[in-house]
Amino acid sequence: MVRAGAIAFFTTIAVIPLVRRFCIRWGLYDLNGPLKIHVGAIPRLGGVAIALSLVAGVVFNHQFEAIQARPFLIALGLIWTVGFVDDIQRLSPILRLAIQIAGGVLLWYGGWRLPWFENPAINLAGVCLLAVVFINAFNFLDGADGLCAGVTGIIAAGYIFLPGVALSGLGSLVAWSLLGASLGFLFFNFPPNAIIFMGDSGSTVFGFCIAFLGLDFCRSNAVNPNRITVLFPIAVAALPLFDATLAVLRRLRGRNSLLLGDREHFYDRLMGLGWTPRRVALATYVLTAATCAIAGLTLKCDFRHALSLCIGTAGILLISGLRLRSLKQNQQRRDKPDDFSPIAQ
Repeated sequence: MVRAGAIAFFTTIAVIPLVRRFCIRWGLYDLNGPLKIHVGAIPRLGGVAIALSLVAGVVFNHQFEAIQARPFLIALGLIWTVGFVDDIQRLSPILRLAIQIAGGVLLWYGGWRLPWFENPAINLAGVCLLAVVFINAFNFLDGADGLCAGVTGIIAAGYIFLPGVALSGLGSLVAWSLLGASLGFLFFNFPPNAIIFMGDSGSTVFGFCIAFLGLDFCRSNAVNPNRITVLFPIAVAALPLFDATLAVLRRLRGRNSLLLGDREHFYDRLMGLGWTPRRVALATYVLTAATCAIAGLTLKCDFRHALSLCIGTAGILLISGLRLRSLKQNQQRRDKPDDFSPIAQ
């Protein structure tokens, strides 16, 4: 499995300079704007290298099984394709949302299901909802240098190294490939010297893969569905999920469209307090590692204590978000949907 991570890492390192050169040649930049915090024009198709490295890490491995992986790879291709097109020319939010739902349908068809819903229709709806929520949560996270890739890598490491976590063969390949791809991308995206952005084609792929790992974990641990399968995938990704929840509540509270972006995410509020992008990134990594450790503890507790841990973590995140005034009404909005997601950043 380590081989998958190494392949993904070195593929990312090798492909990013080529993608960056292509973006410069054809003028494919993320330009300055009212909701942009970077200075200058930065190439924005890093998701091309991310997708290639993930597929390479999974496919070029002796433990790869094509038939088992086919639904996942097709779904991954759909998510990446619509993200890539949207990075070049804005697509309808409804179309992007439909593709995300289609990705969830493919995973459900391939056997990745929620073990506590026996009704097929409800189960399918739950899988699709999980895919959409994770995809957009990680898209929200891609608003500052190094955040999305770093958090993805830490969560992938949690699935790999935390005791008691069981994944299928394909799930392990995906986890290792995610770790390699995210670490490789950070070489070019870590603040303050980011020279390329991942774009929608990168952040949505990362979110989809983390959603897949959660479903694969549920399927691999279905013997105890009332405990670990409910709490672990949520706890391990608590930070991006909580930030997305606050974003939705903030827009609803301000009676703003969910399709209009803002600069009130937790990382925006921290930078508004004078934190540097690097300090924000490092603090985010520490917090993500802490939530992963808490998620690991839920595997060793009975359901009541595990639930208490998760509620306590959610409470701490909520108090922190309120102190940062993350629920205040938007001060800056786009006049049209964000480039990157059905629900704007």
